[in-house]
Amino acid sequence: MGRPDLSETRRAEILDAFERCVARHGLDSSSLELVAEEAGMKRSVVRHYVGNREDMIVALAEHVTTTWRNYLRESVDSLSQGKRVEQLLGFLLPTKSQTGTDALLVIEGLIAAGEQRPEVRRLMSDYIEDVVSMTAEQLALAYPLAKRTDCWSVAYGVVSIWFNNDSLAPLQLPPKYLKAARTTARRLIDTLATA
Repeated sequence: MGRPDLSETRRAEILDAFERCVARHGLDSSSLELVAEEAGMKRSVVRHYVGNREDMIVALAEHVTTTWRNYLRESVDSLSQGKRVEQLLGFLLPTKSQTGTDALLVIEGLIAAGEQRPEVRRLMSDYIEDVVSMTAEQLALAYPLAKRTDCWSVAYGVVSIWFNNDSLAPLQLPPKYLKAARTTARRLIDTLATA
């Protein structure tokens, strides 16, 4: 009997360590050596399972977008028909941010990395497209008479409000900011009733 293949386990451990390093030190300062130390592995082991630093950045973008895409899909799939919009707003603009500062720093670092790295730009752009499309699907279910293009435009606006609100969460702004974000998102969604 052969030894079990640990490739996926090691790769996940390395990407989790890389994510922690990016949150703490930024993407540009997170070297292979730093990631190896964080993962409790040798640099050569990190390279074996993930590749060079550029490969690791792309792998991190894949890992993060897949994780968040799956989380969003599970969340929107659980919305009930009668309260779909209220539940969607509660998910996107919760009382307490679900993302967390570390995750925000990683996502923002990957978005910034997209400027110089076409594969990362594609992965992050695809993720944003999926988030907006999933939100638009939910709005189309709630407002079946609205045009699909209007649902997509409103979804993009609501997602933009969500991203902005989440990015400000580390500031621990007073509740009036969340209230304003929810009110603005709700007003934007309400335009679908008259479209």
